[in-house]
Amino acid sequence: MSMKFWDSEIVQSEFNFDMGKKLLISNLDLLHGMSVEESTLYKKWSEFNDDLHTSMKRLPVLQSYFDTIWTPIDIMDKDLTIKEILSLQPYVELTDDTIRWTDIRKLISSMEFTPNPGRNVKAFVKDRVSGKLLGVISLGSDVTSLGVRDKFIGWTKDNKFKDGKLNNTAIGTSIVPTQPLGFNFLGGKLIAALTTSPIFRSEWETKYNNTLVAVGTTSLYGASSQYNGIPHFKTLGESAGKVNIKPDNKFYDPWHQWLKETHSDWYKKNISDERERNGANMGYGTNGPVSGVKQKIIGKIFKECGIKNDTYHHGFKRGVYFAPMYENGNQYLCNKIEVKDLVMKPKFAEGDDYTIRWWKDKAIKRYTTLHTENRLKNETLFYSNIIGMQWEDCKTKYLKDIGR
Repeated sequence: MSMKFWDSEIVQSEFNFDMGKKLLISNLDLLHGMSVEESTLYKKWSEFNDDLHTSMKRLPVLQSYFDTIWTPIDIMDKDLTIKEILSLQPYVELTDDTIRWTDIRKLISSMEFTPNPGRNVKAFVKDRVSGKLLGVISLGSDVTSLGVRDKFIGWTKDNKFKDGKLNNTAIGTSIVPTQPLGFNFLGGKLIAALTTSPIFRSEWETKYNNTLVAVGTTSLYGASSQYNGIPHFKTLGESAGKVNIKPDNKFYDPWHQWLKETHSDWYKKNISDERERNGANMGYGTNGPVSGVKQKIIGKIFKECGIKNDTYHHGFKRGVYFAPMYENGNQYLCNKIEVKDLVMKPKFAEGDDYTIRWWKDKAIKRYTTLHTENRLKNETLFYSNIIGMQWEDCKTKYLKDIGR
């Protein structure tokens, strides 16, 4: 049986319900028993080792990206390193090279990469002087429901869907600095702030014919994250934390296909017709279903397997952050004013110059403190070595780097 998913095609033999259920529950039990850090690393390890043959075949290409990453000449040389930071010229480079972007994203981030359904704008952040990589960004279709965000905006369901205002916000689905830039120089704050770059606003307008009014994101570790202290973002609180654990892809994908085939009416009503209910441009058809749909699918799979819906909640509350770029953006998102009435906040009007000036000051202070306290980390975090590694060895080597 050949199965076509949102961005891949896999081949599977005849589906066995009882065996599939047994394997699914075993995988969920494994994931449920892990801490957030261990679960994050396990997903990363599986990402490269579930299809070990392909990963080994591509290893030379993956390793070639290592030399593209920016690193200081001698991180212990304080004067030289500060000079290097001051000379950096970060910029956002949009890309359509999905394969290269995805490879690099997987190699530099501790988080598993899950393609975001719907809208996608991908970019590298590079240094204009050296050409070296500083991080990666992707903005995607915003999540349809997020309590603290919706309360902050004053959103109704009609505002989001009938009025189409959900198309005027985006979520940062990948905001990843390279290391050692991230830990030693607050690179994560730089990359996060650059999600509000004029380049993204222009691309959103050109590609989707919508004004990008705000960018949001969520953190993995609750309200303590790299997004704190960034003047571009407001801290809105935490998500509820009651989200079904997503099984590993090798268990989830067969169940997804089984659901499409055996419950086609339910699938059409609850998944395929989502675009019609939620308005055009919400990411169906060639771009896959809208954000949040995967949780519906997982919930339905649980129901068919007789699994209570709250049995496998990960319970990891995520901090919710929001960068409103206009003084009266919320009024527009609530359909109270027109786009011509929007007034941009000065720091966003100034754009990347403001962001880089703000970041360099913070980066030098961070570096100076770590240098004084002898807490610098000079290693380049790059996950090609994880390929072919046993899980226990992976934990020993990399668990300390999760959340770095």
